[in-house]
Amino acid sequence: MKKVKQDIVIQLPKKQLNLFGYEKYFNLFIKMFENKKLPNTIMLSGPKGTGKSTFAFHFTNYLLSKNEKENYKLEDFTINESNSSYKLVNAKAHPNFLLIENNPLENDIKIEKIRSLINFLSKSTYLQNLKIVIVDNVEHLNINSANALLKAIEEPSENTFFFLIHNNSQEILETIKSRCIKFNFFHNFEQKKQIFKNLALQYNLQSYINDYHIDDLYFDSPGNLLNYLLILKGQNLEETDNLLKSLSTFIDIYKKEKKPEILYYIRLFISKFYHKLCKANLNLSSLFINQSKIFKQIHDMKKYNLNEKSVLNNIEDLLKNETK
Repeated sequence: MKKVKQDIVIQLPKKQLNLFGYEKYFNLFIKMFENKKLPNTIMLSGPKGTGKSTFAFHFTNYLLSKNEKENYKLEDFTINESNSSYKLVNAKAHPNFLLIENNPLENDIKIEKIRSLINFLSKSTYLQNLKIVIVDNVEHLNINSANALLKAIEEPSENTFFFLIHNNSQEILETIKSRCIKFNFFHNFEQKKQIFKNLALQYNLQSYINDYHIDDLYFDSPGNLLNYLLILKGQNLEETDNLLKSLSTFIDIYKKEKKPEILYYIRLFISKFYHKLCKANLNLSSLFINQSKIFKQIHDMKKYNLNEKSVLNNIEDLLKNETK
């Protein structure tokens, strides 16, 4: 019987109901908030896929739903999806919450979004005397939006809290860093393994743990590994050493559908491809440079509206040459 390809479903951080691996941080943040010592501007920094945004949305729900009947479930660090705050945040309709993130089609966070932040801060709060702002992928701020954000976070009101989510593989302005209290998010190998097992259970990926020697798949973070396996499952691809075949499949999908999220999946396959090469090759610096060049080509392709077919064909050729 022919397998039917499924839609690729990646759970967005704001919809992730379970929090894994950051229970100690969560309790620390609660203690600081209750003692009125929670910093007004917090930077959560770490590799992509480590749960920074999920943590921020969970703590946001904890704060916003405190007075609700169906409030945050601290006993197992779970968002109660029946609470109003969860529904309003997901509908982008909570009067005390604002999410700022980059548009995948544009890459940069434009200054217009920071202007919407200024407008949000000028309004009165609803019910609770509390405002929360999450700036996701803060490294995507352009120079104008970064400077505008600086003005907003320089003197926040007592009950306004900013959570800046930073992928630490990319630099941000030192002036923004200096205005934040920074928390580094990372996991050791065993923690990654346990978090992924929890995620695998949630996404019905247990068979992938058994079949694909999961210890060998920890190339980055639990979130990236989860997405990687969901891609394989959704497209009926196999976890084999022939990653170029899988990568070519996704490049073909992108050429046809032009969906910006497919570029993210392509980056995942490239990361996995170079991870495997690094395990078998002592020339690590050369591989790192080549991977960085390819990611820059993808970035420039979107930023400068370059010919996508030509750029992607060139990337495929470069990757094929790596295996010769």
